[in-house]
Amino acid sequence: MARKRQIPLMPFDTLAWLSMPGVRGLSPEIRSLWVDLLCLMWGSVERGALLKPNGDPYSRSEINRLLAINDDGVIGTLIDAGLCAWRDDGALISRQIIRGEEIRAKRREAGLKGGNATKAKMLSVEEPKVKPPKVEPPKKPDVDPVLPLIADDPPQGETPPPLTEKEKAAAEKKKKYKYSDFVTLTHDEYAKLVAEFGEDAVKDMIDILNNWKGSNGKKTKSDYFTIRKWVINAYYEQQQRNGVYPRQHIATANPGGGSANNKGCPGATLPANQREGGGSNDEAQKDYSERF
Repeated sequence: MARKRQIPLMPFDTLAWLSMPGVRGLSPEIRSLWVDLLCLMWGSVERGALLKPNGDPYSRSEINRLLAINDDGVIGTLIDAGLCAWRDDGALISRQIIRGEEIRAKRREAGLKGGNATKAKMLSVEEPKVKPPKVEPPKKPDVDPVLPLIADDPPQGETPPPLTEKEKAAAEKKKKYKYSDFVTLTHDEYAKLVAEFGEDAVKDMIDILNNWKGSNGKKTKSDYFTIRKWVINAYYEQQQRNGVYPRQHIATANPGGGSANNKGCPGATLPANQREGGGSNDEAQKDYSERF
């Protein structure tokens, strides 16, 4: 089994060695001496500083003996080239090696943190997750419980007060009835139309609106106003196509029983009560309201 190295291999950037101006300006002898110094600093007890095994720095004369030289100007030449420097404690150092060692130490520390966390996660035994028991809501009884009889009066607000006669009349007046499958009118609305156009004409108008809504699936907010908006004109056009000329829409009755809208209409006739001058639209409306 191969022995584990006590000192890791020293990285050597050949591109930087060949391109650094401070190195290329030195003589080959001094460059070789600088490589020896780098190797000594790399294997020192403090990497990057030239120290003895006990941690004391080497003096200039001791460094010359390590390099086997007698020239004291070699160290000065390397310092002038910016390759090394004297530290405050008197040790010769290489700033580049020290800076690289600091970076490696930070990376090693970060790797240990991540590795320890991963190791702890792998070795930790996760406790099985236990689902909480499902609590079912209480079942409702099949038979509603019998509430005890309350002898006191019920609380106010449960039973609405009865409608007055005026309220009943107003509700009845607004109530709509089906005069066809899709047409609804109140009694007053139907009576008003009958008083103006006659019951037969109104039934035809209701049929026109009912067929239109049933065939198109349309809905209207008010069938009464829909009849007044366009169904009346559609009714007259249908009558004219059939060769029938009914009386025109009587908008305002004259005191004498006549109407300005029936003038010039061939075959126009007035209801008997208007021809005699003894009736009015209000009486006809009241009559139909009572009938329906």
